[in-house]
Amino acid sequence: MNTQGEELEYGVRVRRRDVEVEVWGSREFVETTFERLRSEFLQERIEAARIIEPQPPLQGITFTEFLAEEAKRIGKEPDMLKGYEKILLIGYYLYMVEKRDFTYEDIEKLKEEARLSGLENPRQYMSILIKRGLVSETGVEAGKKVFKMLRRGIQYVENGFREVEAQT
Repeated sequence: MNTQGEELEYGVRVRRRDVEVEVWGSREFVETTFERLRSEFLQERIEAARIIEPQPPLQGITFTEFLAEEAKRIGKEPDMLKGYEKILLIGYYLYMVEKRDFTYEDIEKLKEEARLSGLENPRQYMSILIKRGLVSETGVEAGKKVFKMLRRGIQYVENGFREVEAQT
Protein backbone atom coordinates (compact mmCIF):
# COMPACT_ATOMS: atom_id res chain seq x y z
CA MET A 1 0.00 0.00 0.00
CA ASN A 2 1.12 3.49 -0.72
CA THR A 3 0.79 6.52 1.58
CA GLN A 4 -2.79 7.16 0.35
CA GLY A 5 -3.88 3.63 1.36
CA GLU A 6 -4.08 2.34 -2.22
CA GLU A 7 -2.73 -1.11 -3.04
CA LEU A 8 0.33 -0.90 -5.26
CA GLU A 9 0.17 -2.59 -8.63
CA TYR A 10 3.29 -4.41 -9.71
CA GLY A 11 4.18 -5.46 -13.18
CA VAL A 12 6.76 -7.29 -15.17
CA ARG A 13 7.32 -7.46 -18.91
CA VAL A 14 9.67 -9.98 -20.51
CA ARG A 15 10.52 -10.17 -24.18
CA ARG A 16 12.42 -13.03 -25.79
CA ARG A 17 12.81 -12.80 -29.55
CA ASP A 18 9.27 -12.36 -30.91
CA VAL A 19 7.39 -13.40 -27.73
CA GLU A 20 6.49 -10.85 -25.09
CA VAL A 21 4.77 -11.60 -21.78
CA GLU A 22 3.43 -8.89 -19.46
CA VAL A 23 1.89 -9.52 -16.02
CA TRP A 24 0.31 -6.88 -13.71
CA GLY A 25 -1.29 -7.15 -10.30
CA SER A 26 -0.35 -7.57 -6.67
CA ARG A 27 3.27 -8.41 -5.96
CA GLU A 28 2.40 -12.00 -4.97
CA PHE A 29 0.26 -12.52 -8.10
CA VAL A 30 2.95 -11.13 -10.40
CA GLU A 31 5.71 -13.24 -8.81
CA THR A 32 3.76 -16.53 -8.87
CA THR A 33 2.33 -15.98 -12.34
CA PHE A 34 5.69 -14.98 -13.74
CA GLU A 35 7.40 -18.02 -12.17
CA ARG A 36 4.71 -20.35 -13.56
CA LEU A 37 4.98 -18.86 -17.06
CA ARG A 38 8.76 -18.95 -16.93
CA SER A 39 8.89 -22.58 -15.80
CA GLU A 40 6.34 -23.66 -18.43
CA PHE A 41 8.22 -21.79 -21.15
CA LEU A 42 11.59 -23.25 -20.15
CA GLN A 43 10.13 -26.73 -19.66
CA GLU A 44 8.72 -26.63 -23.19
CA ARG A 45 12.16 -25.66 -24.55
CA ILE A 46 13.85 -28.50 -22.63
CA GLU A 47 11.34 -31.10 -23.86
CA ALA A 48 11.75 -29.90 -27.44
CA ALA A 49 15.52 -30.21 -27.08
CA ARG A 50 15.14 -33.80 -25.83
CA ILE A 51 12.99 -34.76 -28.80
CA ILE A 52 15.51 -33.51 -31.34
CA GLU A 53 18.63 -34.62 -29.53
CA PRO A 54 20.78 -36.43 -32.06
CA GLN A 55 21.74 -40.03 -31.72
CA PRO A 56 25.17 -40.52 -33.22
CA PRO A 57 25.28 -43.13 -35.96
CA LEU A 58 27.16 -46.31 -35.25
CA GLN A 59 30.45 -46.94 -36.98
CA GLY A 60 30.09 -49.43 -39.80
CA ILE A 61 26.44 -48.63 -40.51
CA THR A 62 25.58 -48.46 -44.22
CA PHE A 63 24.05 -45.35 -45.72
CA THR A 64 20.80 -47.21 -46.40
CA GLU A 65 20.60 -48.28 -42.73
CA PHE A 66 21.41 -44.73 -41.67
CA LEU A 67 18.57 -43.38 -43.86
CA ALA A 68 16.11 -45.84 -42.30
CA GLU A 69 17.10 -44.69 -38.80
CA GLU A 70 16.87 -41.02 -39.77
CA ALA A 71 13.41 -41.57 -41.29
CA LYS A 72 12.21 -42.98 -37.95
CA ARG A 73 13.84 -40.17 -35.98
CA ILE A 74 12.46 -37.27 -38.03
CA GLY A 75 9.16 -38.94 -38.94
CA LYS A 76 9.63 -38.49 -42.68
CA GLU A 77 10.61 -40.85 -45.44
CA PRO A 78 13.85 -39.74 -47.15
CA ASP A 79 12.17 -39.46 -50.56
CA MET A 80 9.78 -36.89 -49.05
CA LEU A 81 12.69 -34.57 -48.19
CA LYS A 82 13.83 -31.71 -50.39
CA GLY A 83 16.80 -32.39 -52.66
CA TYR A 84 19.18 -30.25 -50.63
CA GLU A 85 18.10 -32.05 -47.43
CA LYS A 86 18.97 -35.39 -49.05
CA ILE A 87 22.40 -34.03 -49.89
CA LEU A 88 22.78 -32.86 -46.29
CA LEU A 89 21.99 -36.40 -45.11
CA ILE A 90 24.72 -37.74 -47.39
CA GLY A 91 27.22 -35.15 -46.14
CA TYR A 92 26.21 -35.76 -42.53
CA TYR A 93 26.59 -39.53 -42.92
CA LEU A 94 30.07 -39.19 -44.45
CA TYR A 95 31.10 -36.70 -41.76
CA MET A 96 29.80 -38.75 -38.81
CA VAL A 97 30.50 -42.30 -39.99
CA GLU A 98 33.43 -42.04 -42.39
CA LYS A 99 34.90 -38.87 -40.80
CA ARG A 100 35.47 -37.12 -44.12
CA ASP A 101 34.21 -34.43 -46.48
CA PHE A 102 32.27 -35.30 -49.64
CA THR A 103 32.17 -34.82 -53.42
CA TYR A 104 29.54 -34.91 -56.15
CA GLU A 105 30.75 -38.46 -56.82
CA ASP A 106 29.88 -39.43 -53.21
CA ILE A 107 26.41 -37.96 -53.66
CA GLU A 108 25.87 -39.98 -56.82
CA LYS A 109 27.21 -43.21 -55.28
CA LEU A 110 25.13 -42.99 -52.09
CA LYS A 111 22.04 -41.83 -53.99
CA GLU A 112 22.27 -44.99 -56.09
CA GLU A 113 23.01 -47.22 -53.09
CA ALA A 114 19.95 -45.97 -51.20
CA ARG A 115 17.82 -45.54 -54.35
CA LEU A 116 17.03 -41.95 -53.47
CA SER A 117 14.93 -40.08 -55.99
CA GLY A 118 14.97 -36.39 -56.79
CA LEU A 119 18.69 -35.72 -56.95
CA GLU A 120 19.05 -35.24 -60.69
CA ASN A 121 20.81 -31.87 -60.31
CA PRO A 122 22.96 -31.94 -57.15
CA ARG A 123 24.89 -28.83 -58.24
CA GLN A 124 21.73 -26.74 -57.98
CA TYR A 125 21.02 -28.07 -54.49
CA MET A 126 24.63 -27.58 -53.45
CA SER A 127 24.46 -23.89 -54.35
CA ILE A 128 21.43 -23.58 -52.03
CA LEU A 129 23.34 -25.28 -49.20
CA ILE A 130 26.35 -23.02 -49.67
CA LYS A 131 24.21 -19.85 -49.78
CA ARG A 132 22.41 -20.92 -46.58
CA GLY A 133 25.73 -21.53 -44.81
CA LEU A 134 25.11 -25.24 -44.24
CA VAL A 135 27.97 -26.54 -46.42
CA SER A 136 31.14 -24.97 -47.79
CA GLU A 137 33.35 -25.78 -50.74
CA THR A 138 36.83 -26.61 -49.47
CA GLY A 139 38.67 -26.90 -52.75
CA VAL A 140 39.51 -29.50 -55.36
CA GLU A 141 41.14 -32.89 -54.81
CA ALA A 142 41.99 -35.19 -57.71
CA GLY A 143 40.02 -32.91 -60.02
CA LYS A 144 36.83 -33.13 -57.91
CA LYS A 145 35.21 -30.37 -55.85
CA VAL A 146 35.18 -31.20 -52.15
CA PHE A 147 32.49 -30.01 -49.74
CA LYS A 148 32.51 -29.76 -45.98
CA MET A 149 29.58 -29.94 -43.57
CA LEU A 150 29.48 -26.78 -41.48
CA ARG A 151 28.34 -26.72 -37.86
CA ARG A 152 25.07 -25.08 -38.89
CA GLY A 153 24.42 -27.87 -41.43
CA ILE A 154 25.14 -30.55 -38.85
CA GLN A 155 22.73 -28.90 -36.39
CA TYR A 156 20.10 -28.56 -39.12
CA VAL A 157 20.23 -32.32 -39.77
CA GLU A 158 20.32 -33.19 -36.06
CA ASN A 159 17.27 -30.97 -35.45
CA GLY A 160 15.20 -32.84 -38.01
CA PHE A 161 15.62 -30.18 -40.73
CA ARG A 162 14.30 -27.39 -38.55
CA GLU A 163 16.11 -24.11 -38.02
CA VAL A 164 16.82 -23.73 -34.33
CA GLU A 165 18.18 -20.54 -32.82
CA ALA A 166 21.12 -20.88 -30.49
CA GLN A 167 20.12 -21.52 -26.90
CA THR A 168 20.93 -18.60 -24.63
